[in-house]
Amino acid sequence: MKSRSTYIITIDGTSGSGKTTISKSLAKKLGFNLLDSGKLYRSAGFVYLQSKELFSDFNSINHLISKITMSTNKDSNEFEVSFENKKIDHLLYTEEVSESASIVSKFPEVRECMLKIQKLCAKGRGLIANGRDMGTEVFPEADLKLYINASLDVRSKRRYEELKSKGEDVSLENIYKSLKKRDESDTNRSISPLRVPNNAEIIDTSDLKPDAIVDKILNLYTITKN
Repeated sequence: MKSRSTYIITIDGTSGSGKTTISKSLAKKLGFNLLDSGKLYRSAGFVYLQSKELFSDFNSINHLISKITMSTNKDSNEFEVSFENKKIDHLLYTEEVSESASIVSKFPEVRECMLKIQKLCAKGRGLIANGRDMGTEVFPEADLKLYINASLDVRSKRRYEELKSKGEDVSLENIYKSLKKRDESDTNRSISPLRVPNNAEIIDTSDLKPDAIVDKILNLYTITKN
């Protein structure tokens, strides 16, 4: 019997499979809080850029990461990130921060600190936890665990069209290679590799529209809740 009252849905899966779009839609429809672990690791990357020389041992890293706090946006239900009591969401989506996030995510000390922060987000009526190890490492006791995937060809085309719509000069071939490399990195890393959580519902989004996927998950939610 679970001791918490918060209903937790974890959404893990490959890059470009639609996890973020699905997570935001579910959070809105269910009125649940939304945790994006990628944003949290970007915040750690941001902190790393400010104080690289202090990322030397667990105590120093723990001291810095403890200054990262999460609070929910009342309009979107999304957890927003602050560092030293200043909101930093708008500073997290640069290439430099992205590269730093990739570096610090490999530090066992950082992942241990991130784990504590993420678990504190399990409050309120419900939580949608979006990431790559939400159902395996962070919330293995989740009420509903999902693994979202799509073919590499489909994911590459989606990313290509998204970036082109933003006016970026991109190559479909390069995006394909980048996503393939990301898949290999995520599944083969030594710490918290991407894998299908135990008892997870696997959803292939290759031929499904977002609304159809969300409806399917809402049906699963109704079944598991009852």
